Amino acid sequence: MGPALSNSPFIIDLPTLCLVSVFLTATAGALLLFAWMQNRREVALALWGVGCLFACAGVGLLRGRFPGNDSAVVASALICCGYGVMWAGARTFEGRKVQPAFVFAGAALWLALCQRSDFSGTPHARLVVLSAILAAYVLMNAREVWRGLDPELLSRWPTLALLVIHAGFLLARMPLAGALPPGVGGAVGGAGAVGAMGAMGAMGGGPRLFISVVALEALCTTFALAFLRVCMTKERVELQQRKAALTDALTGIANRSGFFDRGERLLDAALADRQPVALLLFDLDRFKDINDGAGHHAGDQVLRGLTRLVKPAMGADDLFARMGGDEFACMLPGAGMTRALQIAETVRRGFAALRVEGLVSHPTVSVGLAMASEAGQTLESLLASADRALYRAKAEGRNRVAPAPLVLIESAGNEPAPPLAPVSPIIMSKLRSTLGTT
Repeated sequence: MGPALSNSPFIIDLPTLCLVSVFLTATAGALLLFAWMQNRREVALALWGVGCLFACAGVGLLRGRFPGNDSAVVASALICCGYGVMWAGARTFEGRKVQPAFVFAGAALWLALCQRSDFSGTPHARLVVLSAILAAYVLMNAREVWRGLDPELLSRWPTLALLVIHAGFLLARMPLAGALPPGVGGAVGGAGAVGAMGAMGAMGGGPRLFISVVALEALCTTFALAFLRVCMTKERVELQQRKAALTDALTGIANRSGFFDRGERLLDAALADRQPVALLLFDLDRFKDINDGAGHHAGDQVLRGLTRLVKPAMGADDLFARMGGDEFACMLPGAGMTRALQIAETVRRGFAALRVEGLVSHPTVSVGLAMASEAGQTLESLLASADRALYRAKAEGRNRVAPAPLVLIESAGNEPAPPLAPVSPIIMSKLRSTLGTT
């Protein structure tokens, strides 16, 4: 260790740093591969692990200064391969295609340039080019994280921040290349900690301090990114499990649990903003006869058919769920009575015209409609009102839309009209019969 280095506030021996770099990078790669073995569906973990091992092999070839030695060229090419494979892992994690030509393009460019004597004999140019290649891969990696499919993943944001910081450190080495004195070996072109430390002994205190920071940043980033990528994978698995628990497997929409999980929040938010909320409750007419007569396959087609009719009529904030069996619920935050009735009638007519293989007649659906407009109303009470309206539609002959009792209908001038009759004549007749009155 030279005298200039011994006066540095960071007393780091080059062989020791090389050994630590190899050990940490190999450990990170092994942990990622082990995580992949536990979850073989996440191929990105394997790619990230292989990328770390490529970089580990590259760092292992750097033993110090190699003026004009091919070892530094091959080592830097391996590190470029490692960064490219890790970028491929980021694309795979987000479900995007990977083109191998782009994965190894950085290494190919580096090796091609090193065949030129004017380039291979210029450490400054080598450092600039290699830093640019690695920074490009890191920024492309960060772009994949930014465009991620699951913004709910909390570990995505520290991963993105760490990648951007790492790219910044790599790019910051480029203007430093001009400050390197002649004679600094080819290891200056090396990546990460070892390549930076190769030039440290020949530089002043300021640059030496910066290169020390670069070296430590490279070590910390390698291990931190491996940890965060495992966290992202674990979070995604947990998120998929939560979504599966709240999703109906047959239709792909929310199930009863999913409806209550999100419905409460939608209702409270709309009422807090003094916005009305409409709830449509769909129930297929004589669905048991469909299953018994045409089979469960036909019944499944009928259920999917209703789903396909309702989805196009929904807005971005609307909630549609299968409550169980042949009953569906659609919550429309901000929708007034007029829009809710239009949607319900459109779906009812479309469903009555639905053709399903194996069914002789067309299926029909009854719809109950309830409205909420005052704070304090609960989802349970809204569902109960819609259920009473649905019972009314069934009692009056099925294949129709019935608003809940005591709901104000919007008039053309946006003023409420007189309330609907609270109970239909048919239901009133049944109540009188039950009570024994005339």
